[in-house]
Amino acid sequence: MSLEQALERNTEMMKDLIRALEGFQTMINTPVIYTEAPPVPKPQPTAPVTATPPATATVATPETTSTPATTAGIEYAQVAAAITSTFKIDKAKVIAALAKFGAAKGPQLKAEDYAAFLEELAA
Repeated sequence: MSLEQALERNTEMMKDLIRALEGFQTMINTPVIYTEAPPVPKPQPTAPVTATPPATATVATPETTSTPATTAGIEYAQVAAAITSTFKIDKAKVIAALAKFGAAKGPQLKAEDYAAFLEELAA
């Protein structure tokens, strides 16, 4: 390839590059038109919730569930604090206690298991 041919080839390549960059510049300078999002529908009012169940409903309490006195007053914040403090001392104990109740993390514990879980951690 002669010098003249190489220069001609490079010149054509430069012209192609300039055309490509001009097209890219046009894309950058094109204004973007934003449209307004559709309005969010308001929730429909629901029927009021009654404080007492219907007279025909019966509630059976299985013998295996803990009584309300056992779980009353125990908030998840207490469970989380116990997990955190015990975890600093004995990680394996926390992991084993969580696994015993079928949970990998504290929020996966059931509210009715809070008292038994705290007893497990205290043991």
